Order: sequence, then C-alpha cells, then structure tokens
Amino acid sequence: MKTKEKILSVALEMFNETNTQAATTNHIAKKMGISPGNLHYHYSNREEIIRLLYTQMHQKLFLPVDKLPKNISELIEHQKLILSISYEYRFFHNELIFLLSRDEELKKIYTKDNIAHLSRIKHVIKNFVDNGELAIKYDNVIDYIAESILMTLQFWNPFLLTLGKEVNEASIIQGIERTNEIMRPFLTDKAKKSLAKIIS
Repeated sequence: MKTKEKILSVALEMFNETNTQAATTNHIAKKMGISPGNLHYHYSNREEIIRLLYTQMHQKLFLPVDKLPKNISELIEHQKLILSISYEYRFFHNELIFLLSRDEELKKIYTKDNIAHLSRIKHVIKNFVDNGELAIKYDNVIDYIAESILMTLQFWNPFLLTLGKEVNEASIIQGIERTNEIMRPFLTDKAKKSLAKIIS
C-alpha cells in the first residue's frame, strides 16, 4: 500500500476508534512511523483527509439510477451494503454536524450529495409503488417517507451516542430496520409475501 493510501487507512481506523479531534495528523503520523512533514507532503490537513474518506464512502454507496432497488427483495440486498459501509466509515455520521460545521467545502459537497440522495430514495419508493409493493396515493406521502428514511440513516449514530449506547454493526442494523418500519404501514400483500419468503 502506498503512503498516500495508508494515511487514509490509518486515519479511518483512528477516527473510528476515538474521533476526529482526538486523532490529529501528528497522531496519525506517529502511528504510521512517519514524520508529520511526510504526512503533510501528501495531505495539507486533517480536513482534506476527512473529505477524501467521505468521498470513498460516498463512491462505495453510490448506485446508478438504473441499478437502484426496484423491489423489496433488492432493497434487502442493498441494505447489506449500507450496513457494511456505514460501519466501515461510522466516524462520519457519529460526528456529522460537527464535521460540516468545521469545513465549508465538505458542507457544500455533502449538501449537494444529500439532496441527490433524497431524490434517489424517492425514486426507489416510486419503484416500489410501480411494482405494486407500496400503496401510496399522494406525492407528499412519498416525500414524508423519503425524508424520514434519510433522517434516520443520517442521525441514527448520534442518537445512539446520546443514549450512551455503542455504535456497532448490531446497532446500525437496528437503524436500518427503523427505516423499514417507516414503510411498513404502506406495504401491500404482495410485498408482505415477498418479505415472508426472504425471512423464511
């Protein structure tokens, strides 16, 4: 692994273990056994490292519109990816508001991506409606469901931390399950049968 890539890898590990304030560039360099100057040759500051880690996370989660889940079964499979990546980069959502407040460039990137993410969630919900798996008559209800799902995915980690609970794979699964519960009142018999087959 090249030094530039290893810096990101070590930074991610340290951010997840503690937080982005406790793991300074000096700490990252020390753990790697390199000088701070060597680290700063590759990255100007911690904010640049965080932005690049966010970009990694976003790229791993990103699906082209035509690859987005078209039915409940595909959603369940996609949620396995969400779980894996959310845990791998858990520091980011643990500190989301703080990180955005410290870096205007990151805030602009994230806001643009987040607006697109909301649109994509709506697209998925409409896929389910068209597939006869969700019974939703009004667009404003689709908006409500999409916004509730996005809010849960983004702020589940801080919610856990404010209750003194650990952010781990099991607790992230609970957050994903909450997003499914948001859709439950709108599930059709077709969707319930699909879920029964997956669970059994």
